[in-house]
Amino acid sequence: MPSRIRQSLKLLTSLLVTFFIVGGAVQLLATDPYLAFAYDKAGFPPDQFGYTQQQRFILASTNIHYVRAHLPDDELSKQFLNGVPVYNPREVSHMADVQAVFQSVSRVWQAALILLILLSFILWKKGEWKALASAIQSGGLLTSGFILSIALLAIFSWQFWFESFHLFFFKPGSWLFSYSDTLIRLFPVEFWFDATLTISVLSLAGGLLLMLIGLRWQAMLRKLQA
Repeated sequence: MPSRIRQSLKLLTSLLVTFFIVGGAVQLLATDPYLAFAYDKAGFPPDQFGYTQQQRFILASTNIHYVRAHLPDDELSKQFLNGVPVYNPREVSHMADVQAVFQSVSRVWQAALILLILLSFILWKKGEWKALASAIQSGGLLTSGFILSIALLAIFSWQFWFESFHLFFFKPGSWLFSYSDTLIRLFPVEFWFDATLTISVLSLAGGLLLMLIGLRWQAMLRKLQA
């Protein structure tokens, strides 16, 4: 395989490894098991306006299902509790935006996974095992460095990170709500801070694991060639 093509495939594979790991961590967090884990953590703030823990979990779970399952935009507006709408129009509109972003990211993540498998298969079939091992190592290293930067920014400058994230994906002000609004009651700031750190830990672990696998594989290849 020509050197230029090999290097291009290595670079693309490394980038896809990073996207696969981080995107996979995001997918894992948008689930009921993580929601239960977050709600059961010591110190997680109770709802100050009357939701029981069970009500809170059911509503939050339905909200996550709405985002993941690509349900109709007006689905959340049909939810009532004690005869009162669970969400106001601004919350419904924002969640429609969240659903659109999540679905777009999920489609890109799935495409990246397919492309990663395809590129890995091409390198393998062409006998470019060293290039593939190097790409895996580089992808793991890139993931670790990237996610560590994100984690440190979140820890030491949470408000800046949180606002920057929302401004990147959503219209200014569309994600700001009152403390008495349902979205804040279901997903307080503590939830998002813990979620950011959890994604960081999972991604960092995945990055370091792949980096070690890539290094070990390259060492084995060098021994075979010696």
